[in-house]
Amino acid sequence: MRIIYYEFKMDFLRTIRYKMGIVSDIVVFTILLCFFYISNTGASFQKVYGTNNYKTLLLLGYIAWTLAVSAISTIGNQITSELQRGTLFFKLNCKLPLQIVYIGDLVSASIIQLFIIFIYSIVTHFAFGVDYFVSPAVLVSLIICTFGMYGIGLIVAGLSIYFKRIGSIIFLIQLFLLFVTNTVPTASIITNVSKILPLTMCNTVLRLSFSNENIYSSFVLLLLTSIFWFALGYIVFGLFIKFSKKKGNLLLY
Repeated sequence: MRIIYYEFKMDFLRTIRYKMGIVSDIVVFTILLCFFYISNTGASFQKVYGTNNYKTLLLLGYIAWTLAVSAISTIGNQITSELQRGTLFFKLNCKLPLQIVYIGDLVSASIIQLFIIFIYSIVTHFAFGVDYFVSPAVLVSLIICTFGMYGIGLIVAGLSIYFKRIGSIIFLIQLFLLFVTNTVPTASIITNVSKILPLTMCNTVLRLSFSNENIYSSFVLLLLTSIFWFALGYIVFGLFIKFSKKKGNLLLY
């Protein structure tokens, strides 16, 4: 726990020190969400979930997507930075596996994202009259989904160790998740496939909870998919480290 705490502390202080990254994220995420509201994106949620308050339903999905893309990109970006600085070999000698050590970075990134979520929620509340909705089911679902998407982030991070520069891949994954996981209205034929992703099931749980409908089966599926992706990411990340060692490019950038 001490190792994870210091990893969290180091990443959090580093992020706070360089504030322009936070400011740019606030601007980008807020403008994108405002564009969705201006274009009435999410209006079809009214029929699906039997409520007129589609704006809150869209906000809930957008919050889950914000945390998910952060969980995916954090470890890959962190490893790339450490390869550039030449400090990755210190963590390779840690008693804990890197997959566990970087949970500290995940927590740090999630806290920063919560601040960003707070800002764009306030802006959209006053600009578009969007209501807030928080419940124990929402909080637990977001946490479970974040760890599940962290597993996908481990796979991406494994690619960054082996192939090095993969910034464009991360960007494409973020856009892909926005349009296929029902964050914005998505055709059922697509969500029937994408429900293997924790984010899709998390969006379903959040909106069913808001509509006071039964979330049990969806929540169980969210838990199972999150465990699956975390375990898969853990294994794949370890394999990429072994492959990089055999190739001889583990500590090169």
